[in-house]
Amino acid sequence: MTFPRAVASTARHVSDLVRELMPSLRQQMSREEIALAIHLRGNEKLKNDLIGLINTRISGRVRVQEPTDPIVCKSMLARDRELQWLINRLEFIYRSPVSTPGSDAEPLE
Repeated sequence: MTFPRAVASTARHVSDLVRELMPSLRQQMSREEIALAIHLRGNEKLKNDLIGLINTRISGRVRVQEPTDPIVCKSMLARDRELQWLINRLEFIYRSPVSTPGSDAEPLE
């Protein structure tokens, strides 16, 4: 099939078009996460130690008596949810490829 020169010079892949339409499909890492990835990627012992430390913190909160104030209870649950998010993010960083897209990205929340 013959394409005009203007079209042939701007040839693009379908995957590039999809990524432009849905930029949120690809998770991006912040600068801090990229710096951490240098040490964490491929270092399973460090990853497991960090996750173990976070899980210890979560289990320590479980042993504390439940507060009667609903606002305090909600804040404790939010902290545990944040720690679970941190564990998932550490897993993502550990398994991330060496070439990460979006190094100029803002931190995800």
